[in-house]
Amino acid sequence: MKFRKTRQEDRNVYRYPISVPEGKGGYRTEYIIIHPGEDGVTETNIKTLHSLDDSEVYYNCKNGHPPFTEEEKIANKIWEDEHLDENAPKNWNLSLEGLCENDDGEDFTDKSKILADAYCEMHQDIPSDVERLREIVETMPQKRKEAYLLVVIEGYNKTEAAKIMETSPANITIHINKAKEYIKENF
Repeated sequence: MKFRKTRQEDRNVYRYPISVPEGKGGYRTEYIIIHPGEDGVTETNIKTLHSLDDSEVYYNCKNGHPPFTEEEKIANKIWEDEHLDENAPKNWNLSLEGLCENDDGEDFTDKSKILADAYCEMHQDIPSDVERLREIVETMPQKRKEAYLLVVIEGYNKTEAAKIMETSPANITIHINKAKEYIKENF
């Protein structure tokens, strides 16, 4: 999936990427370079290949950044009015590989920085009632908290949670009921 057009100075040839197996389940990218005048290839053929790539880049970027709805446009305008020195955040929807590749498809940046930034942004938008619920769950006794997290949050059934906690499903039910009562009392 391409997100950047080929540079103008590199458009006199066409580099066709292929994935070659390395033997241990991985692949590496190699390139077949097509030159005009070899094997019946003309400059027009190369120009056509680059225009097909340009079209792919256009549609990948268009699909990764859908147009704003009217509500989003209004919200962006309000945000920009409140933050005069900054641009409104974009609604991009791209893969990490697409964000971290150079023109040759090779990684040029550390993905951990992008993940860390996304993690920080994600945790800034947590509603206060969710934060309060998390604080209450943290103050529960260990077994009650573990049963609650396994069944209510992670979606295990009571039998699976009982196996994980090495207890009976009846005990899991008791722990969950007490956890729910505790939340109602403290919320």
